[in-house]
Amino acid sequence: MRTITLALVSAMAAAGAAAAQQATEQYIPIGQSPGARTMQGEISSAVEPASASGQTTIAMTSEAAPGGVSYVVGPRTRIYIDNSARGQPSTMGALADLQAGRHIEVAIADAEAGAALWIKVRP
Repeated sequence: MRTITLALVSAMAAAGAAAAQQATEQYIPIGQSPGARTMQGEISSAVEPASASGQTTIAMTSEAAPGGVSYVVGPRTRIYIDNSARGQPSTMGALADLQAGRHIEVAIADAEAGAALWIKVRP
């Protein structure tokens, strides 16, 4: 019984920590996100509007992927404007904020599908 209780408490603590990190992500500057699978780079072209499949994509280049990589921006993808360089808190953004040449950080929700969990963009 003691082992089951300990396992249950440990699982709840781990789930709570993951949810807390996700809830505070908008306040963390680009490049300082702990534990998330992220990639930083520069938007290489305009955001591709929703295709016939209903998916919007964003292309970026980085040191890790100099040939470029594309991510799917879904309806649940959060977009944050990183204002930390100006000493201001981050704000919620929109697809229109994802313009070519801007520095971004993308958290990958599903590596196989290339789905973005959230995107932070530096204005």
